[in-house]
Amino acid sequence: MGARRKLRIWILGVAAGAGLTSVVAIGLWALNEPQLFSRRDFQPAAFAATTAVQPLHGPWVVAVQPGHWEIAQLPPELARLRDNTGAVFGSVREVDINKAVADALVAELDALGWKAILVPAAVPPQLRADAFIAIHADSTDGDPGRRGWKLSAPWRASADSRALAASLRQAFAAQTGLVQDIDGVTVNMRGYFAFNYRRFVHAMSPYTPAVIIELGFISNATDRALLTGRPAFWADIILEGLKGYFASFNRAAIASLRPLELPWVAAGPQGVAVRRLPSDASQVLWTLGPGTVVLPVDTSGSWYEVFVRRQFATGWVPKSEVVVTADPHWPMPGERGYEPAGR
Repeated sequence: MGARRKLRIWILGVAAGAGLTSVVAIGLWALNEPQLFSRRDFQPAAFAATTAVQPLHGPWVVAVQPGHWEIAQLPPELARLRDNTGAVFGSVREVDINKAVADALVAELDALGWKAILVPAAVPPQLRADAFIAIHADSTDGDPGRRGWKLSAPWRASADSRALAASLRQAFAAQTGLVQDIDGVTVNMRGYFAFNYRRFVHAMSPYTPAVIIELGFISNATDRALLTGRPAFWADIILEGLKGYFASFNRAAIASLRPLELPWVAAGPQGVAVRRLPSDASQVLWTLGPGTVVLPVDTSGSWYEVFVRRQFATGWVPKSEVVVTADPHWPMPGERGYEPAGR
């Protein structure tokens, strides 16, 4: 997907239209894809309205987005991404790989009698589908040995988004000769702009299970040979993952489509250590001073995964060492509350 680190504070007003009433949010702009890190974990009218969402009918509906395709046609709210044309290695362009794989997948879906929707960079507002698959390829400078696939569901993923991601991981892991880019999933992948219905009109419905896939690295010779010469190979893998997902998917179970809802939390009076994994034995990444407010993005048993703004990364904290707060606040540079512990 290619990324360049760049942080900015943004202010956004979403005007009425397409079922949205005006909302204002303050948050982060980071790297090449905008993220959902608002000063308040607000729930726009568009999200509230979908509590009465109706199940889809007919054949399975799969939205397939080849990353960066028609990126220049993004609407004004996403205009700053129009030059994000994807990774390039010599004459090899990521967008061409993405489109070839997407076309092959759409043809396979059509052959099964499913409804396939080829989605450009500009996602139709509140797009509903039984599954949304964003297809990308990666690149890295100075590390031609790095290779492998990775995939991710959105922040605060619904149960069905998690199930979709799990089925796709199983399909990729079953392929001999492929490797996983372990720990390669980035903040940007989880906050991919097409997922970000809280911030953008041109984003999928929160009730659409979604996954973004990075097939491999065009900067790696082994991955590049597979990526450029065998689009049907990748389409077959994704199709197997979709088949596994739909084998147990229940359209009528609307609660499984709803994104995870979590409160803002603050570090307790003793502060809290942010760990790499949800375990007391896991590596400490940073410590948060007492009262430091963070945004949970996932949960596992007695742990929250939280986004730490200053580090632009996530880690895990015990629920017992944080308190729910109604006063979300992002500490600005120079404020107290963050004590780096090294990585």
